[in-house]
Amino acid sequence: MIRTTYDPAAGVLNVQFGPLQAKSDGHREVAPGVYVEFDTEGQPIGVEITSVSLRQAAAPAKAAAE
Repeated sequence: MIRTTYDPAAGVLNVQFGPLQAKSDGHREVAPGVYVEFDTEGQPIGVEITSVSLRQAAAPAKAAAE
């Protein structure tokens, strides 16, 4: 089951796709402002994206340029 939260004030989107009982054991930044969260067995259980509003604002301009 996928669970999402978004904090518009902070501009942070969090997507959790691991089991509800999964315990976080850290995260790794895989791209600027994009973090993958891992459980105690090293399996990915979530993704956090920061500065979502800035990314969203930049996306149409980039798509139009292509």
